[in-house]
Amino acid sequence: MVDPAKTLSYNITIQCALDGFCFVLHDLEENRIVDLELYQTADRGDESAIMESLEKLLFKKGLLGKPFRSVRFIVGNRYNTLVPTEVFDEKEMESYIRFNHDFPVDITLFHDALASINAENVYAMPSSQVSRIRQLFDKVIFAHQSSIFLKAILQEPVNDPVNLFVNVNSRSFDLAIVKEGKLLFFNNFKFNTKDDFLYFLMFSLEQQELTGQDLPVYFTGLISGNSEIIKLCERYIKRIRFIRPDGSVNVDMSLSGTPFHYYYIPYKSIACES
Repeated sequence: MVDPAKTLSYNITIQCALDGFCFVLHDLEENRIVDLELYQTADRGDESAIMESLEKLLFKKGLLGKPFRSVRFIVGNRYNTLVPTEVFDEKEMESYIRFNHDFPVDITLFHDALASINAENVYAMPSSQVSRIRQLFDKVIFAHQSSIFLKAILQEPVNDPVNLFVNVNSRSFDLAIVKEGKLLFFNNFKFNTKDDFLYFLMFSLEQQELTGQDLPVYFTGLISGNSEIIKLCERYIKRIRFIRPDGSVNVDMSLSGTPFHYYYIPYKSIACES
């Protein structure tokens, strides 16, 4: 149950993508997720419409304009690139990001330190969206979803020497291969069909001289166990898994109907700060 009178005990985490957002409210005193909302829209890429929907949700819950213990905004776009720590220069962030991406709008640049892989994750957001978020909340912590994904999977308790992890968005997915606790491969792929999805997954395995019989594939993100993508992947991958909660953060019983892997990224963001 959300209590608008105790927001100073709440951590609010918002994972925002091009077609929607995930809203998670964490009660720090009880170490419990007390509210969870998944919102998607057909207006893909319309940050203004998504932000309006977020504001309406906050207003509906009596949380608009309230102070929180902390606010995290997780950037869910594809505009990011990894740069080795040894050569990273904060003054060159725009050069790094524009080398791989073309932006039609003004951007604000950020970077996350990834000590476990000795890299900096440089990423961009539309400046208008950054301004709107900062108008809604004080002291916002920004992070890219791929940063949280990479940090989290390197800490997953797995038994196999090599494991593949996939974080699915509506039209793209992050794919990482971890060997003996070290990141072996990472990339983001854009897809339109289930066949595209399978092609990029199998191509990544082939590049590392692996097959679907060699290792387990762990899924997170917006994908169900009976989706067409999973059914197709099952033809070529022997061991498909969905990441399970580690118990570091409790979840209110009223939210148990939402599969954990749907909100794996915000959950891990909360767990790292708790």
